[in-house]
Amino acid sequence: MALHRLAPLAAICALTLSAALTAPAQAQVQAHSTATQQRAAEPYCATHKCIALTFDDGPAEYTNDLLKVLKKYKAKATFFLIGNRVQKHPKLAQNIVKGGHEVGNHTWSHKYLTDLEYKAIYSEVKKGQDIIKKTTGKTPVLFRAPGGLINDGVRTIIAKFGMYQIPGTVATQDYIKDYRDVEFLTGRALDIAGQDEVVLMHETVKQTAQSMSEVLKELTAQGYSFVTVSKLLEGQELVPGESYPEQLPLSGD
Repeated sequence: MALHRLAPLAAICALTLSAALTAPAQAQVQAHSTATQQRAAEPYCATHKCIALTFDDGPAEYTNDLLKVLKKYKAKATFFLIGNRVQKHPKLAQNIVKGGHEVGNHTWSHKYLTDLEYKAIYSEVKKGQDIIKKTTGKTPVLFRAPGGLINDGVRTIIAKFGMYQIPGTVATQDYIKDYRDVEFLTGRALDIAGQDEVVLMHETVKQTAQSMSEVLKELTAQGYSFVTVSKLLEGQELVPGESYPEQLPLSGD
């Protein structure tokens, strides 16, 4: 009878000892899980050497060539599209999105918005927004004004569409005809590259497309991660209509 009474007691002791032994292990697993979740919640560019390459004025003749090079180096970029060109080249616009890249609004016809009345500005923005969404299935949240020219009216309208202005932080200056040389633009891109920079370029410039293979090769060797602008801004509190990153707008078409 004594043995029968001791059996349940032994089982209880064994369970207690097992729980005591597994508690530290469980705590360790939980701590590891929490740390993993915290790292996952941390913006990607807080722990990586990021750079955002951006291309204006497309879709254009050299878009597919550019997409092939970006794919080769597993690079993501942001394309600021002109509405009437999206209408003319819908397949190219769709290829940009299929490649995992981000599309932004660069107005309908690339008019300098500061030369227009409020109603005309609104039309330029809305028509660009509508055709990009209709063609690609993506609603742009990023906007770049032609020539980087903005005023209070532009800011107000961009805010109405829930978009953020992205003037860029550095530029290869490929919008200057005298600079349209592959070797110059390659060197220029490498000179201005830096962590968290937003590089302004144009996919309509043949020499820019031709320079990208060497640029991506070199920057990859330097440890850069090529991300979209939205990825670069991840974790920041953004206000529609305002410009990001908070640097002076660049000139450029």
